Amino acid sequence: MSLKSNMLCCTILATLSFANVAPAFAQTAPAPTPPDAAKEAEVVVVVGTRIEGAKAAGDLPVSVLTAERIAAVGSVSGDDLFRSIPQAGDVQFQESRTTGNLNDARGDNSSINLRSVGTGNTLVLLNGRRMILTPGTQTENFVPVQTANTNSLPVGAISRIEVLRDGAAAIYGADAVAGVVNVVLDKRYKGVRADLRHAFADGTEESTASIKSGFETPGGGRLMLFGSYTHRTPLMASEREFSASEDHRAALFGTPWAGDTSFDNRSTSSPWGSFTVIPASTIVRQGTTALTASGVFHVEPTNNFAAGCSSTVINGNLCLRSGTITGANSRVLRYDENPDRSIRGGLDRATVFGTFSQDIGPMEFFSELGYYHAELEGQREQSAPISSAVISIPATNYYNPFGATTINGVANPNRLANLTGVPTTGLALRITTYRPVDTGPRTFVVTDDMVRGLAGLRGDWRDFKWESAVTYSWARTNDETRNVISNTLFQQALAKSTPDAYNPFNGGTQPTYSFGDATPSNADTIKSFLVNANRIGTTSLATIDFKASKAELFKLPAGSVGFAGGVEIRKETYQDNRDSRLDGKITYTDVVSGITYGTDIMGASPAPDVKADRTVSALFGELSVPVVSEEMGVPLVKSIDLQLAARGESYSDFGDVVKPKIAGSWVIVDALKLRSSWSQSYRAPNLAQFYSAGTQVANTRTDFAACRLNNTTCTGVSTLEVRAGNQKLKPEDAETFSYGLVFQPIKGLTFTIDSWSLKSDGVIGIQGAQNQILYDLLLRQSGKSNPNVVRLAPVGTQVVGDLSFVQDDYFNLGPRTLEGIDIGLSYDLKTQKYGNFSLDLAGSKLTEFQQSASPLQQELIDANAAGKFGTGVTITQAGSQIQVNGNPEWRATANLTWRKGPISVGALVSYVGPVFDTGTLLVDGQNYQLESMTTVNTYVQYRKDGYRARFGARNAFDQKPPLSSSNYGFLGSLHDAIGRMFYLELSKDF
Repeated sequence: MSLKSNMLCCTILATLSFANVAPAFAQTAPAPTPPDAAKEAEVVVVVGTRIEGAKAAGDLPVSVLTAERIAAVGSVSGDDLFRSIPQAGDVQFQESRTTGNLNDARGDNSSINLRSVGTGNTLVLLNGRRMILTPGTQTENFVPVQTANTNSLPVGAISRIEVLRDGAAAIYGADAVAGVVNVVLDKRYKGVRADLRHAFADGTEESTASIKSGFETPGGGRLMLFGSYTHRTPLMASEREFSASEDHRAALFGTPWAGDTSFDNRSTSSPWGSFTVIPASTIVRQGTTALTASGVFHVEPTNNFAAGCSSTVINGNLCLRSGTITGANSRVLRYDENPDRSIRGGLDRATVFGTFSQDIGPMEFFSELGYYHAELEGQREQSAPISSAVISIPATNYYNPFGATTINGVANPNRLANLTGVPTTGLALRITTYRPVDTGPRTFVVTDDMVRGLAGLRGDWRDFKWESAVTYSWARTNDETRNVISNTLFQQALAKSTPDAYNPFNGGTQPTYSFGDATPSNADTIKSFLVNANRIGTTSLATIDFKASKAELFKLPAGSVGFAGGVEIRKETYQDNRDSRLDGKITYTDVVSGITYGTDIMGASPAPDVKADRTVSALFGELSVPVVSEEMGVPLVKSIDLQLAARGESYSDFGDVVKPKIAGSWVIVDALKLRSSWSQSYRAPNLAQFYSAGTQVANTRTDFAACRLNNTTCTGVSTLEVRAGNQKLKPEDAETFSYGLVFQPIKGLTFTIDSWSLKSDGVIGIQGAQNQILYDLLLRQSGKSNPNVVRLAPVGTQVVGDLSFVQDDYFNLGPRTLEGIDIGLSYDLKTQKYGNFSLDLAGSKLTEFQQSASPLQQELIDANAAGKFGTGVTITQAGSQIQVNGNPEWRATANLTWRKGPISVGALVSYVGPVFDTGTLLVDGQNYQLESMTTVNTYVQYRKDGYRARFGARNAFDQKPPLSSSNYGFLGSLHDAIGRMFYLELSKDF
């Protein structure tokens, strides 16, 4: 049986088994807990303080998503759920990314990024304890980042989500710079509930079966079990008008950006290949007509009259033209990759989670055991050669138009006639741009597994509430890309001198030049160079902790001082095992140049394996201090309370840190409370940033040092960049301050507003290869040089040798400042005649997001202003990031629910403000602006006699995402491409 069939059978069997088991516990298990009663019993906010029962928990800026609010989202994935939080920021771990491929964190992955501070700055807890980081990494700010995978959460078992919108490193440790998200599972449910859900949108659908069971065991224990299985069909880019093509210019008609080629992302690597003769100084002519420009020519269809031909016609209505296909007349030859791509992959996801607790004398034993498995299959266009692994075509290639005059003892049928500059033995060629589309697209299958186990004891001792637990989590990701090309085997196919050689000179499809290849090479030859490649990552997290708290440690005139303290030891491991063709075990040597490259996978940069671990020991303490109480009779003061906390952590690999926190509240009258907090936070470099041996990428850079000092023309050249981990990295230090008020003028109505700021220093990034090169020029003006810019020895009259590579290690950059305002309003109205109404409004405004220059960047900015670099040099500066790409100024949600008897109706309105797309041209000093987007999720529900039916729609009005210059035509970190999705849920309580 297939994996899908096995999972579905297991889910159905589990449902039937629990339905049959429930009567056996009928004597000890009461009827299912009514939803409203369960909610009232459970909503006790604990995130933000370790003191059990402390008032401070209610004084902190915490947002709570109840089960009702979660249901209004209408989704079964953590990705959709956390996107509905206004403070969640943009989502970088998501499927619409087209960069990175095997080097990206693909699969059923989603991240959370509170305040848009950056992935990895938000700590995610499950039932109050740290979640494991996903094994996959991807680059943000040009460095690898990791995240807890929110898609691994058992959404159907969640009772509530608590979001602490405040720095909390002093309480919870690293990763809590932007705040803490605590996901609390429903441990109080009693009975058995089975759910079936089916959802469908244009081009895709998904089905989910789940079961939740809670009961008392014969020995008096309390057991909760949850299991779910989701199957989702893929969504191809061609299913949406805005993503069907990478050329989005038609949508700009009538705007100032009409014709902006930034919106045309079609690739110059296409079946219409560009090639460079070896050596490039060779001038090739046919008769008196030059066929090359700086040694470069490309294949052109004869019907593209705007471009024209340089050579005579060759087979298939083709010709050769000098230069590449980057010109305006050859833009039609660029390859449109989107028809080969999926926006969302097909998915099978299974989650099983259980909790168990049992009283053992005066103590309570508690435990958790969870397993998550997902298999996602997606599709991408075939890769193309990159400059960090050059592929040459030997002169022996059967189809080489500049091949030998004779081949296999007979006249070469494919050598162009009347050539000059080409020896009788032919010329070898270097692929400049080409994509072997006739091999078909690549598919990737990403399998994610995660296990979490916890066992602990809690109890009371002399009025102290203590708790200790051991937690172990393990995660594994196997990312396999199928139908990829081996550079070595591909070059062997190119070297053949027989008709079954691979032919890169036969162009693509005519007249639809931008897609497909109607002239494929020999099928057996294509099969000979296709391979599969894997990236297997694993992480683990082991913790042991002990904590104790006492709400009344001693008394002050204003009341009792609460205390909490504890210790925690955790060990984290990280391993990234790349395919042998990527990590340097199997290399590729170009048979023409003799150069050996570290990667044998076409289009993929080499990356060594990484294996690292660290141990962190922590000691923390917290006090809840009443300063003024109502009984003291102080005017305009009902109470003043303080929270004091500190945490010290010792890292096995880079040192020790201690960070404090102070928070306070001032209740003026029952209806009005002021609150404020100040804290210092930190984020340790993750293991990939600390220990990675480096990856190689090739980008076009301008070598200003060479062209200025050698007196040559400054043009962009392909530059090899090596980015590596740095064990001299320091933590990112941050300081957070917030103040606000809580106003409750009448029963059921609460209004909150909080102003916050976060100032961080030492943000981890890179200096940038272009900046490194400019710094080399600056140093050479005083007789020095930049050791990170590695050059070849000068040749001839050169003062400065050509670039070999740029070493650009991860580095602590300049300070960053973020400020904003959070607004919330909730109102509950209960009436006998009209039912019960609930309204929740939440909004977040980003008022400042400023990234300052690093010392090196500032030195370059000052030098450029002084004219030391000459003309045409621009220093990249971060500056203000508000309304830039994934940082809208405003995000807001409104949740309205009405309940009367068995009927419930709900609506969730989500607003994401406009942003500017910095990938576009400037018009009157302004980039193209993506419009704001408002979506509405609605549902209607009927419940009776243990049965529940819910019909709903996500994005009910089918709003399309605003146009962006990205490959898919929308900004996936803020918006999604699904459109309107209807769903029907049926459930039964036993």
